[in-house]
Amino acid sequence: MSLKEELAAFRARAESKRAPEVVAAMHRAVDELRACGAIGRVLKVGERAPEFTLPDQRGEPVSSAALLARGPLVVTFYRGVW
Repeated sequence: MSLKEELAAFRARAESKRAPEVVAAMHRAVDELRACGAIGRVLKVGERAPEFTLPDQRGEPVSSAALLARGPLVVTFYRGVW
């Protein structure tokens, strides 16, 4: 099975566990992102992200510049609760 086929199967299994209106809302959100041109603004491999400041797990602001001064930086986003 190819990766594309595996991902399609995974999506089908995940969507089968959600209410149809939730799945429809998720698909609309993806369609809106595509329509607004968000894909064209995504960073490419090797591009430098703009500097930013975000709250840490305690709500304290942390800047990317401060973290980069200490070494390489990996940023992970968690979607939270939908």
